[in-house]
Amino acid sequence: MSKMIKNELKFIVPCVFIADIAVYLISFIFKGVTLSMFLGLLLGSVALILNLCVLGSDVELALKRFALDKNEKRAKNKMATSYILRSLIVAVVIFLSLISDLFDTIGVVIPFLYVKPIYMIKSSISHKKEGK
Repeated sequence: MSKMIKNELKFIVPCVFIADIAVYLISFIFKGVTLSMFLGLLLGSVALILNLCVLGSDVELALKRFALDKNEKRAKNKMATSYILRSLIVAVVIFLSLISDLFDTIGVVIPFLYVKPIYMIKSSISHKKEGK
């Protein structure tokens, strides 16, 4: 795993688990204290982090391949394969939550919605630090 991916994970993993805590606390209002929601959020978060690792690694690999041989088609094929793999990961995790009472399906799906707000907040904070 590259240094860039490790740095992104150092930022996003704590954010994901803080968001999980917030969602779990909010879920008390609607569902009460449930183990299935906790496990669903945990499974969804782990799958999200795995997805981000696959995405980062495959983007770097596609860019390296393109830089070496300037073959745009190979790079696009690598990204298409990566998309299929990442979609499969999401599908398997959601399917697992649907067939098992152990994982709350809503809890599994919610972490996949975290990425945009997390990076939007990160962008806002970095713009404020830069004085823009």
